[in-house]
Amino acid sequence: MIKADLHNHLGRNGANPGFDETIDLVYNKLGENFAFGICNCNCDIDDNRFENFVSQKGGKYNREWLDDEKRFLLVPEKQIYVVGAEEIITKQGHLVVAGMPYGKNIQTNPDEMLSLEDALKSADDFNGIKIAAHPFSRDGLGDYLNYNLDLCNKLDGWEIYNASAELSIPKILPFFANENSIKFYNEFLINDYNIGACAFTDGHSVGVVGKSYTDLYLEDFSVDSLRDAIKYNTFENLHMESAKWDAFKHAVNMVKHKLFNVGA
Repeated sequence: MIKADLHNHLGRNGANPGFDETIDLVYNKLGENFAFGICNCNCDIDDNRFENFVSQKGGKYNREWLDDEKRFLLVPEKQIYVVGAEEIITKQGHLVVAGMPYGKNIQTNPDEMLSLEDALKSADDFNGIKIAAHPFSRDGLGDYLNYNLDLCNKLDGWEIYNASAELSIPKILPFFANENSIKFYNEFLINDYNIGACAFTDGHSVGVVGKSYTDLYLEDFSVDSLRDAIKYNTFENLHMESAKWDAFKHAVNMVKHKLFNVGA
């Protein structure tokens, strides 16, 4: 079994204290057999934070790729896994694609967002694992899928709990986002669609990696095994802890960036 937090960003531009330092922080908090994803964002053609993180020079820890396409990196001394991922901003909401190959991104025309349908097709082209991100928080897919339930057949995971979605700000970030996600999953998905329940952090700093995570039972660390583990995952395997303070700091930094072009 591994603990997996596949939805993280490490800061606006993938900021982190260094490869070894990040691994130590994660290991000291969560121990062995922990996997964390680093999401690039398709809204920025230069967003390669996963590649930049795993390619940092120097350090004492070994780095072993587990597959030819470099989707999964193992730090053997600590038994910590780093997973390539991408958060896709579509016209209908956000989709996380976990297990993306190194150097491959689902790009979009800067003048026009991808539709969800096109994003799902592109994710399949890369054999990625498709997860609905914060479905009933800001820019979630929940409302759209409520009227297009057939598309749920194309998903592998449903982010029942997003630690950062615990933050609510009137007229900006909705209240009860996670409660609504759980309700929708129970009412429409759990019995009729082969979609697993997930809990991830969606963090924007190294310190909150693993605030929320999902216990997964893997036959091996491959994209097919990870997908199957997610698709068949259930509620009892979720660890759900809020990261609203980190989310608040990220919201403030985003405002600063937009107003003053200050990095977050």
